[in-house]
Amino acid sequence: MTQATSQSSLMRLKRYLAEYRPQLEKAITAIQILEAPYSDADEEVFTQALADLHVCATVLESYSEGMVDAIDQFTEELPN
Repeated sequence: MTQATSQSSLMRLKRYLAEYRPQLEKAITAIQILEAPYSDADEEVFTQALADLHVCATVLESYSEGMVDAIDQFTEELPN
């Protein structure tokens, strides 16, 4: 392993993290809304949170595979 290879893997991992984090944060917010007690007056908020979580899950699913690959590549290149 060279320093350049390790640096390249780290940059790739950081790129995935930067793209993954905002969707993950939106998903966590939606989950918190869905877990909170709500009344009929909050039905629109609940429905929107459910829709937001669906979108986040769909986006995160596609990013997760790339994230796993980036993590694997980075850890393979770490010195023993």
